[in-house]
Amino acid sequence: MIRIAMIGGGPKCLFALLALNDGLEGLPAPAVQVDVYDPYPPGAGRVWNTKQPKELRLNVNPRIIDASSSLCSKTFNQWCAGKGDGAAEDGYPPRALVGKYLAEQYDLLASRGTLPVQHRAVDATGINRRGPLWEVESAQGNELYDEVVLATGHGLNGYLPPDSPEGSLPAAALTVECEPATDAAVPAGSNIVLRGSALTAYDVVLHLTEGRGGTWDRISDEGMEALRYRPGGSEPASITMTSRSGIPMTPKPNERPHMLENILEPYREQIRQWGEERHLNDAGKPASDTQMDALWQLLLSCAVECAEAMGAPVDEKELQTALQTGISTCMAQNPSAAEQLRESLQINQGRQIPSPEWLWGTVWSGAYSQLVQALSRIRWTDEERKQFKLFAANLERMAFGPPEPTAMKLLALFNAGILKHERLSAAGDSPTHLVVDAVTAPAGVLHLSEAQGVGSSSLYRKLLADGEVIIRNGERGLLTDADGTCLNAAGERNQSLAALGRPTEDPTLGHDTLNRELHPEYQRWARRIVRQLAASQEKVVH
Repeated sequence: MIRIAMIGGGPKCLFALLALNDGLEGLPAPAVQVDVYDPYPPGAGRVWNTKQPKELRLNVNPRIIDASSSLCSKTFNQWCAGKGDGAAEDGYPPRALVGKYLAEQYDLLASRGTLPVQHRAVDATGINRRGPLWEVESAQGNELYDEVVLATGHGLNGYLPPDSPEGSLPAAALTVECEPATDAAVPAGSNIVLRGSALTAYDVVLHLTEGRGGTWDRISDEGMEALRYRPGGSEPASITMTSRSGIPMTPKPNERPHMLENILEPYREQIRQWGEERHLNDAGKPASDTQMDALWQLLLSCAVECAEAMGAPVDEKELQTALQTGISTCMAQNPSAAEQLRESLQINQGRQIPSPEWLWGTVWSGAYSQLVQALSRIRWTDEERKQFKLFAANLERMAFGPPEPTAMKLLALFNAGILKHERLSAAGDSPTHLVVDAVTAPAGVLHLSEAQGVGSSSLYRKLLADGEVIIRNGERGLLTDADGTCLNAAGERNQSLAALGRPTEDPTLGHDTLNRELHPEYQRWARRIVRQLAASQEKVVH
């Protein structure tokens, strides 16, 4: 019997278990048992739980969501179409609906799958090696397992940053965790300061407006489709988002122009080739800073070609400035956040020529799949890592902002005088303002403010202290092999300990996604377990 503990029951756990179940087809009844540790129902987990408010919507095109398997061949869109309630026509459906799809796939696995699975509705609080086994600690007691998979996703419930002001409220309690007591702590007519101005902050804004009875009227803004906010009466008097830059995220266009797809495709192939060469070089000799320079030049050339195709008078120098600083020359004139948002929507609707931010967003998102694979587990020089963090932070804001419907709602709230966006230092502290920390727990397992080797939870602190896992200098996430197997302090495979998703961010990129094709580690992990089971059964036969 092989006993497996899955620590975290969200989508990454679901994808791995579905792959394992499918891999067991044709084998004799498997001598395996899986326990899933998560206080939330598996499949959806915390972030996609089905009880969160309906105004919290998906930020990407739902066509990427696919938890199909031998138990159910339907993607999310196909599943919605079968419901016959119009959900399939919703371009950005409620996240609770996505969670219902994911939870249903887990329920099918538990009721009809070959793989025996059991849900333990608690957090795992510790993991300790006990000879060849692992002891998992929880409020339900301690259990021994042959294999442990760390898939803790967005971190602990009710997360607050280490520098959070005393008395501030966690954003998740208002949104995905949907705690009535926290909601009641934000009375109608109050003044709110949000520490943060990204997607988590947008969730809080919509929950405190649309979620409290506010509605939207469709209007025309100088010929552009727009919205007007109609107050419900229970919203705050003001909501001020804050950030260090004071720059909003660039809204994603609903569709990328076809002509740009033709430009992107050959660059995707060049990025793949760059990645193959980089990994060969990493295996044979120390990394060279010039190798990353070649990749950035590839992306810059692609952005220049996109600018030319779209008729945008943007030159290479201006694109370099936007990449390096996050601010293009036009933004140096300090337009308001509302003006920047409106300009981005005009570009998306073809009413204005693309800005450097829009062009970089197109390149970064359009080649992201190839970039994730090319950069996976490469050996960085210190200078490369420093530069990449700076550039990637700028590019993430330009490429993975809100979808157009959300951006239109934010603009309507700016126009209504309810929403503001200020630099963090300018907002100040006031006893008359409630503070909400709209900052998601950082990816990886280290808080940025903590010393190297100090984990963000007891779960990881012990594993790091015991040398069971390793984090490279300048990174936040666990270093794993291509099948998710953790590497220990000696750089060796810790064969029975694996990590999938956000706990491995930095050595591998882009885990904050429902696109399961972007990271193949879960499939390779499942294949390893199937081989192990087949080998053990063969021994019994002989």
